[in-house]
Amino acid sequence: MSFKGATISKLNSGLGRTSETDRVICLIGGMTLVGAMAYNTKYELLDIGTVEDLGITASTDDTNAELVHYHLSEMFRLAPESKFYLIPVDKTKAVADLVADDDLKAAIRSIKDINVLGLSGISTMVADGLTEAVALQGLVDDFAREHVLIDGIFVEGVGAAIPIEVTAYPDLRTITAPNISYVVGQDPAVAALKTEYGKRAAIGTVLGSIGVRAVHEDLGSVDIEVKPRTRRGEENYSLSSEQLGYWLSAALSDGTAFSTLSEAEQKSLTAKGWMYVGAFAEYPGFYLNGCPTAVDKASDYAYFNFNCIWNKAARIIRKTLIPRVRSKVPTDPATGQLKSTWVSGAEQSVMNALEPMESAGNIDGKDVYINPVQAIDETTPLKVKAQVVVGKVVHEFDVDLGLTDKI
Repeated sequence: MSFKGATISKLNSGLGRTSETDRVICLIGGMTLVGAMAYNTKYELLDIGTVEDLGITASTDDTNAELVHYHLSEMFRLAPESKFYLIPVDKTKAVADLVADDDLKAAIRSIKDINVLGLSGISTMVADGLTEAVALQGLVDDFAREHVLIDGIFVEGVGAAIPIEVTAYPDLRTITAPNISYVVGQDPAVAALKTEYGKRAAIGTVLGSIGVRAVHEDLGSVDIEVKPRTRRGEENYSLSSEQLGYWLSAALSDGTAFSTLSEAEQKSLTAKGWMYVGAFAEYPGFYLNGCPTAVDKASDYAYFNFNCIWNKAARIIRKTLIPRVRSKVPTDPATGQLKSTWVSGAEQSVMNALEPMESAGNIDGKDVYINPVQAIDETTPLKVKAQVVVGKVVHEFDVDLGLTDKI
């Protein structure tokens, strides 16, 4: 016997941080540089402590009249087990300059598996949403050609100098920018801290809401499938925090209080593709209205979570098929068609690769088909048809309730 008592072995992965994740999120923040930071440079953030180690604090927010620390703290508050990235940019730049900036694109490209971007701190006015969304979609399309698939870019919709009528909001659904979402939700408690905050929107809240959800979950879901340890047992996953005083009310980024919006106005904002924060009558907490994108509502990609599902499946299929590139494809000598055993093997390999998505609830089913009657050569690719079944999202309930003297 000795007095050793107890030996403690150090375990890893308890925080759920893995080398591969469905969410790799970066805030592109227009800001004043602090410490040794540089523009168009990526910074990996493990927690709010690593943010403050860079010199970004509540004090620098106040001094510079910026909300960088606030956005990042919201990201970690709502998704405390996530890792995030920050790329500082010159806050005087316009969207057109940013999308053309090769240094910024190189910084984004340097983040392994990057798939979600947030844009804050620059002059992204609500009135300019249509033009800016198209320009940002061009950035997404450029990356897609490099096989870097961006699920979505979330833009801070800066409010007008004076509140505007909901009917005056541009209709984002009239353009084709299916990977772009504009956020106009604002926490009045934060907006009241400084005059310069009065027209800003809560991008950090949205990015944190993404980080804590699975790819198939709607950002407006009242509850989430897997809660962080500190909030297990709660019946919902609201944005509200009584302790911090956050999201005890909500407004649009022009200062219009959510409580003043009629039901028709609320529906109009969502129908036009704008993201905001609101509450249900006689139910606690505040929530996002969903995750609409700037494209026609009839599009398969009219909501951010559907983009996430498609992109995840595309990444998996590409990774699965690349090992077969420039490999021999046997043919049936009697028919000249692709050999059935090879076809079925290739189909099954893709089906197997997609299985984790089904197990995780990202999709409800899958199918892969390769037509054996194909002539392939150096300039003619082998055609593969793949489909995934996505689940439905309930947005409202319509209940018939009556009284009776017996059942």
